[in-house]
Amino acid sequence: MIKLSVNEDLKQKHIVEVVPKIQKYIEKERTTSNEKCLDYIENNLEYIIGADADEVDKIVRKFISDFPDSLDETKTLYKTLKNKIFGYAYKNWRRWKYSPYVFVEDIGLKTCPYCNRNYIFSVNKRSKKLRPEIDHFYPKSKYPFLAMSYGNLIPSCSVCNHTKSSTYYEDLVNPYSVKENDYYLTLKPNSIDFALVETKKYNFRSFDIEVKGKAIKNIDIFKLKELYSQHKDEVLELLVKKAYYPESYIKELEFFGFNQDEIYRYLFSNYSQENDLHKRPLSKLTRDISKELGLL
Repeated sequence: MIKLSVNEDLKQKHIVEVVPKIQKYIEKERTTSNEKCLDYIENNLEYIIGADADEVDKIVRKFISDFPDSLDETKTLYKTLKNKIFGYAYKNWRRWKYSPYVFVEDIGLKTCPYCNRNYIFSVNKRSKKLRPEIDHFYPKSKYPFLAMSYGNLIPSCSVCNHTKSSTYYEDLVNPYSVKENDYYLTLKPNSIDFALVETKKYNFRSFDIEVKGKAIKNIDIFKLKELYSQHKDEVLELLVKKAYYPESYIKELEFFGFNQDEIYRYLFSNYSQENDLHKRPLSKLTRDISKELGLL
């Protein structure tokens, strides 16, 4: 799991493109029975569409408190929001000039923020279109009023999106809300040979990869411990580099004018800065283990 930062330019674009369409749908569906809720939505529409992760949480609490029918699948208000307004907008979004393809392209995310294991590139050409899936952090099937909210739309790989599915889990951390210690990867030695890196006695059985942190629900739901246990070969490469890249070699690279980030990318073929972790798969694993081994 890696942290997402709000793209303010895209957020404003999202508001400008989405709000007018939602307003038209609202006007068509306004009745005396849903007027109070639709009035609130219309008066706060920019806020709802442009909501970040924290604001999305507040909107959910507001609707639970003031408009409980909006979450009840048997009620007319829920059906209106889902089938005629927000859910309808999401269903037809692919037909707009500002489409999901534009959204995921502009957001610039390269790997899945839930697992950081898979690339999520997009292709947006006339005859060839391909994009990652978009997860609704609060499922649109249960919270239809959030179907088009910026902070609720998480580009993700198909594995994570299908794993999470349409269930909302209490204590699940939104990628926009990730903090440094919510999730980190570490090594668990299984043999004394593991500590003797230079002897080259380490192997796949000499260690395990553990996923720890406060985001227990994310680790559990996305099966991160089980998935990362299959990446021991990448960690084994780091152990080899620990043995064969002495500090003097790194100092030599510095002498030739390379900065720390450039040296890191050269040695580990990945990124170390928080804002860059999304650019390549397993960047979080590489950074956390490299730091633990003293390679950083």
